[in-house]
Amino acid sequence: MKKLYFITLFTALVTLVSCAEEDPVIEYVTVTETVVETVTETVEVEVEATPETLTVGTDGGITKLTGDNEWTNEQTIIIRGKVVVTDGATLTVGPGTIIKAGEGTLNDATALVVARGGQIFMNGTEDAPIIMTDINDDITYTSASTNRTSMDRGKWGGLIILGKAKISNSTAEKAVEGILGIEGETWMNYGGDDNADNSGSITYISIRYSGISVKPDEELQGLTLGGVGNGTTIENVEIVGSDDDGVEFFGGSVDVTNLLIWNHFDDGIDIDMAYSGTIRNAIVEYAADSDGAFEIDGAKVTTYEAQCTIDGLTVYGRYTEDAADSDQLGRIRENIQIKILDAHYTGEKAEASKLEGFQLNDGSFTDGATSKTFGTDASGSEDIIFSDWYFNGAFEQATVVGKNTVNDADARDINTSFSNWATIGTSPENDQGADTTAFRWTWWGSENL
Repeated sequence: MKKLYFITLFTALVTLVSCAEEDPVIEYVTVTETVVETVTETVEVEVEATPETLTVGTDGGITKLTGDNEWTNEQTIIIRGKVVVTDGATLTVGPGTIIKAGEGTLNDATALVVARGGQIFMNGTEDAPIIMTDINDDITYTSASTNRTSMDRGKWGGLIILGKAKISNSTAEKAVEGILGIEGETWMNYGGDDNADNSGSITYISIRYSGISVKPDEELQGLTLGGVGNGTTIENVEIVGSDDDGVEFFGGSVDVTNLLIWNHFDDGIDIDMAYSGTIRNAIVEYAADSDGAFEIDGAKVTTYEAQCTIDGLTVYGRYTEDAADSDQLGRIRENIQIKILDAHYTGEKAEASKLEGFQLNDGSFTDGATSKTFGTDASGSEDIIFSDWYFNGAFEQATVVGKNTVNDADARDINTSFSNWATIGTSPENDQGADTTAFRWTWWGSENL
């Protein structure tokens, strides 16, 4: 309470007389107290709360994003059906965002698709990676999942990025596998003649429990890259529990750095249609039922051929007779042009695994044939170069290469040249294969580093 004092002085006019006997002069002072009281009134205003989730799409449907779109970690993002970033549109996903994919099988499987001409900017950080998972995963922004393991698979489709870079195919563009053709629609097509095409950037992202088979030889992978150009940035990607391949490249020229694939069912890295980029610093860890570390096919037609590179690869292998394709160290076949440099194989019973398919690399095409050359010098110009491979454990050359050799006249004999490109031992250099410290941010890293 505030008190204000106002003093009013009333002065009487008195005639002063010098005589002492006269009456004294009396002055009257009046004090008036004024009280001002402040009253605060509380008014309740109803404010609409921010929804805990944002749902985009419908089960089994196709939802096309246009213009500029943004998803952040202020909400859990639910995607349903095919959510397509269309030509000319952008999608920006902030650090730490959780994206959950709705249910759906076969052709109704949920997938996030970036069409040719669309761009995605999905950039997490080491401390706040973006997580793509399934709708029934109970992971939240404040607690880790309690109902999923790294062996869960096939809960949704996956992330698909399509671009305008070159592919080696009988046609310049092609519909991506795993999405059945829709009459009059082209958003599922990839390929072109622009190897510098830019589909945006994805960094620090963990893709979990994906991979759906639509029909035989028509599958969605954890990450599908169709004709993606090298203007696109792809770095620090973890793919866990894909029910098909971890990542598949259909041509294109994009480089990928710091790639980790864990507990896939089919192949860790699948390459086809003359991919021409570089995969640098990659880890592939099998599950007991995984097929292999990689499956690499080359050009489909002689009119466009290109060489890709894998530089810095560590494979944690296992082996079981029950696994499809007997847990390959890798399948290398059909006119590949590739450099595989600085590889490190290790792991439980990996010694029983083998390289497969090299004998199929005979230069045959449906429209002609070209002869491929093989070398072991990383700086060489041969079509196929193996250099600095280390098999850590009780491996045997006869098992590793087996029948995967061709005659010396073709200069592609990986058996007789084995000691020039591979070492078997138990003491690899500290920097052999991938730099594992780059994966401390991953789920895999939290359990292994």
